[in-house]
Amino acid sequence: MLLPLLVAWGLGGAARAQTTPAPAFPQTTVAYLDADERPLPGPDSAAYRVETLRTDSSSRAVVRRYYATGALQAYTPYLDLGRGVVHGTRTTWYEDGRPCTKEEYLGGRRQGELLAYYPDGTLKRRDQFVADQNMLGACYGPDGRPVPYFPYEQPPLYPGGALLLYHDVTRRVRPTATEMHRFDTSGSLMWEGAFGGARRETRPAVVPGATRWPVGQIDVVFTITEQGEVADPYVARSSAPWLNEKVLAAVRGLTKRFRPGQRDGQTVRATCQVPVVFYVRPASSPGRRL
Repeated sequence: MLLPLLVAWGLGGAARAQTTPAPAFPQTTVAYLDADERPLPGPDSAAYRVETLRTDSSSRAVVRRYYATGALQAYTPYLDLGRGVVHGTRTTWYEDGRPCTKEEYLGGRRQGELLAYYPDGTLKRRDQFVADQNMLGACYGPDGRPVPYFPYEQPPLYPGGALLLYHDVTRRVRPTATEMHRFDTSGSLMWEGAFGGARRETRPAVVPGATRWPVGQIDVVFTITEQGEVADPYVARSSAPWLNEKVLAAVRGLTKRFRPGQRDGQTVRATCQVPVVFYVRPASSPGRRL
């Protein structure tokens, strides 16, 4: 996931106004992935070709992924591509063109029916979701007969749970006093995203009487492989870019293995996001977050 850069609102030193041409739409970008879905510089040895279509300047987009043979593998509509918010019907196909899955989303949450099929077209499962919650479901064998139900998705599990994962990451991040003094103790956070967006200011909620105030946050995202190992960490959002590398090093330093995630009974790669929050004492004496 991509280290953010400072994005300025304007450039100084110009003696006259300059006009930047508006980007033309629709826009289509092409990327290539290997069999493990890692980016490649070009089509050589690529397992997938990914086409992203933007029809206007909004965050909406449609992503089509193709097999190396040219057959369509997945169609995904996004309400916000940068944040990964799927909106509408996501459909996948086997390489011979038969349907694999059909999933309904509303604003990034599962809403409605989920269908999965065997390679011969036989229905494998039918699930119903409401606000991202799996309400009802049924599973079927290759012969079409009902079999014991199991959840469609099971997220990766860190030994000890999510709170211990947060602790294991944050305890490895050790800012110096100089680095902590760089924070704006007035309470404003200037966010920088991984997708090249402009800096954005927010003010975190400060509870009266609190013994510490949040002054910075770095959201780090990483992949959990089929073997339960951490891979490809990147900063998704940061209000303290001078500490990005320390947070990434902390994630790379995790030694415990996750229980891998599963989808439709198969072990799959998954992503995980951990927010690393930094605090100071109300008396303005810098202190490291817990």
